[in-house]
Amino acid sequence: MQTRYSQELIPITGWNREETFRFFSTFSQPYFNVHTELDITPLYTYCKANKLAVSLGYMHATLQAARATENFCYRIQNGEVVKYNGLDLSSTVLKDDLNVGFTHFPYHETLEDFCRQGAEIIAEVKKSTKLFNGYQGVDLLHMTTLPWFKFKGMEHAFALNGEEAGVPKLGFGQLEIEEDKVILPLSIGLHHALADGYHMHLFMQNLEAVVATYKS
Repeated sequence: MQTRYSQELIPITGWNREETFRFFSTFSQPYFNVHTELDITPLYTYCKANKLAVSLGYMHATLQAARATENFCYRIQNGEVVKYNGLDLSSTVLKDDLNVGFTHFPYHETLEDFCRQGAEIIAEVKKSTKLFNGYQGVDLLHMTTLPWFKFKGMEHAFALNGEEAGVPKLGFGQLEIEEDKVILPLSIGLHHALADGYHMHLFMQNLEAVVATYKS
């Protein structure tokens, strides 16, 4: 299986999640979803001041937070658990023909570099006729945005027994401007054999910390 990042095997026997893993691995639909929101005012202000796309801004912040949350890096491959030592993301891009293209966005340390390359990728994919654009391995996050209407949550379509088992699924809704705050609705789906609600909490803490770095 082609991957961009190295991986390490997590032995299931003796793992502190062994019983939980074996229990949820028997489920026909093992993903659970939580719908929440995040105040991204500092990130929004920074992006606007520096002429960066806000959507790419919160994509980058999300990727940083996921990479810092160990359980978001777990995947199930051939019945075994592996941890990837890095993540990129695959997000939907609305093309000129009004169909979506699943599109690879490589990780960059800086927001500016991520947004610069991301804008180039989006411009190219908009002209594409392909469904898949760029790398589509398992060491990714799956992400989509519904910017056209108020958003109270969503669930993704996915193959239950495919090679992507364990890939986190994230969805974002229309930004809500509330006086001096900018609120980002988001939906998070995780494979319950690999993570629980507590790990979602850790991810949200990491995401809040990333956003806070943009406070002036």
